[in-house]
Amino acid sequence: AAAGTCACGRSIAPFAKSVVCLDATPAMLAVGEGEAAKNGITNMQFVNGFVEKIPFADQYFDVVLTRLAFHHFSEIEVPFSEMNRVLKRDGQLVLIDMEAAEEELREVEDHIETMRDPSHVKNRSKDELLHLFEKHKYVVTKQESTTIPVSLRAWLALTKTPESTGDEILTLMKTEIHGGKRTGFRPYLKDNEVYFYQRWLLLIGQKL
Repeated sequence: AAAGTCACGRSIAPFAKSVVCLDATPAMLAVGEGEAAKNGITNMQFVNGFVEKIPFADQYFDVVLTRLAFHHFSEIEVPFSEMNRVLKRDGQLVLIDMEAAEEELREVEDHIETMRDPSHVKNRSKDELLHLFEKHKYVVTKQESTTIPVSLRAWLALTKTPESTGDEILTLMKTEIHGGKRTGFRPYLKDNEVYFYQRWLLLIGQKL
């Protein structure tokens, strides 16, 4: 769900009978379809649609997966409910996303994320995401947090952030490195380049 260019779908396609990638942006799906064809992947479908209204019947899928999408949603109850609707009983719902910084730093963290990528809305905490699984009566079979070091320069290049905005973000990061206001990113210097840490959260639930 909200598959973007379907990088995740393409990576799991060799291990599945079929994979459906759903996204609201046709241009991104086209990139995914082109990459799949280039790599000889033939068991994928690319469907234009919204996660708030998934165009499939109830209990259609064995596994529903979303990766790095929930921080783009203005609200998360409806997307999760729709993912739940199309998942079979005993199926697996897999949610991967960035985990929010500690409460007092969430606002500044989201502000910087939105400076870099205006489509960013809000990182969610582990408790907020676990609440969705609990509300829909899932058994959570896996909770895993992974800390990933990220190059600031590469991170800004990925979204083609304007240079002036990138410079503002760099200043905020360097201010923290030198003992100033915290950003929630935990930046540091490595080989004279600014890096920071992202926290990725993996949650897997089994539908009862």
